Amino acid sequence: MVGTTLKMRGDENASENFKQVQLKKLTVPSQEATTKRAALGDLQNRGLNRAIAAKDAAQKDSKDLKLTDALRNAKARVDTHWKKQALGTTTNGNTAAPPKANEGGVAAFLRSNSVRNRVPTKTTVEPAKITVKASSNEQINEPTLKREDSNLSKKSLTKLRAALAKPVMGVSGIRREPVAAARKEAEVKKDVPEAKKEVTRMPSIKPSSVVTTTTSTLPTTMSLSSKRLAGIEDIDANDKENLVLVSEYVNEIYDYLYQVELQQPIHKDHLEGQKEVSHKMRAVLIDWINEVHLQFHLAAETFQLAVAIIDRYLQVVKDTKRTYLQLVGVTALFIATKYEELFPPAIGDFVFITDDTYTARQIRQMELQIFKAIDCNLSRPLPIHFLRRYSKAAGAEDEHHAMSKYFIELASVDYDMASYRPSEIAAASLFLSLHLLNGNYRAGTGFNDRHWTPTLTYYSRYSAAHLRPITRQIAKLARDAPQAKLKAIYNKYQGSKFQKIALRTELTGALMDSIVSSVRK
Repeated sequence: MVGTTLKMRGDENASENFKQVQLKKLTVPSQEATTKRAALGDLQNRGLNRAIAAKDAAQKDSKDLKLTDALRNAKARVDTHWKKQALGTTTNGNTAAPPKANEGGVAAFLRSNSVRNRVPTKTTVEPAKITVKASSNEQINEPTLKREDSNLSKKSLTKLRAALAKPVMGVSGIRREPVAAARKEAEVKKDVPEAKKEVTRMPSIKPSSVVTTTTSTLPTTMSLSSKRLAGIEDIDANDKENLVLVSEYVNEIYDYLYQVELQQPIHKDHLEGQKEVSHKMRAVLIDWINEVHLQFHLAAETFQLAVAIIDRYLQVVKDTKRTYLQLVGVTALFIATKYEELFPPAIGDFVFITDDTYTARQIRQMELQIFKAIDCNLSRPLPIHFLRRYSKAAGAEDEHHAMSKYFIELASVDYDMASYRPSEIAAASLFLSLHLLNGNYRAGTGFNDRHWTPTLTYYSRYSAAHLRPITRQIAKLARDAPQAKLKAIYNKYQGSKFQKIALRTELTGALMDSIVSSVRK
């Protein structure tokens, strides 16, 4: 009886609990249902997020493909950095339509841009066409190097090897023309005194917890471009809105460049002491480097930096072997491309351009030796850096700038011009181009200092008298370029990309002859 009572009580309790649970289900939403709805919402959000992420990734890939195709189809660049341009404009009009390919990226671009990929073999008569599979199963034929481009360096390689095979010529017997004794700098007095302004210092906290503020009068720092000088134009006055031109401290930048070129000079007869390398071998090497530079469509800075690296290395390492001179040159160009180019050629392209004379391992070993010789310092300014500033100060046109670049590259091959500062080469080249294009090239009037204005004297820090002997040497190189043995630069500037500067009649007129044969002062 007792057991029956306990059972009944247990059933009653269970019944009451069951009723309470049922009542709770009717009045309060089920936690399980809430959990299911939340999970369903999470899944929906996740799907939406994945769709948005896929769309962003597709847009990003499309932008990368556009950039990759534009870089692949880029041609030889024209230097327009010195010109004043409005904001939002571009200097290079070489744009291309976006490719249809799904595969892209920097690595793929570098592989497709390699010379070895574009030219399968050295004896191939017709260039191979590279096809890329598009998303619509179409095939696109990309431009490749022509046969004459792939064999561009064969003639120059023959010249270089012939020069290396000749007996060693003396280097110490090379004569140099005298240069002006001292550089005359134009000193101009300030017309407007420097302004004063109140400068509030930061409050200093003393141990007694007393905060005091002091004021003192200090002169404001003014850049050279903001000073109004008599007869000198402020060439940076209209560049304050263009942040790229850094008009507030551009003159301080060039103060630093003038100091660096004095700290890293190329001495007179810097090949003196070389037992197997002569100045003629150096000229043949740089002429070949210019041909390779043109074939790879590299920037002007790359070629000039490679020449500077070669001269600095040969100036230090006096026991350079004749068989390794070409290795020094191609490695210097390899270093310059990595320093100046956005997408430098692969090391295999430099091995290929030397006709497999050297291996990639030898180029890397020479790279280490060059860096040790120049103290890992690549900060020496180049003539093109100063030329852009001088062209802006002269209000020069495109033809003035292009002709000056032609003179700079001709001077880089000549051994006697190697010891001049980059700023002197740039100033003398512009001085000569102003004479030829602004004056009467048919009349033999010699030098006309009026072309070198006070504004140019101020910004270049060179007078016309200082530039005359340097200009005379450059004029002789330009006049004799058509008959010279090394014609890589002369042939290069006959192209329409360089405005056919080498074919201008001004380079062979009576004015050029009078400048070359003028009496030294």
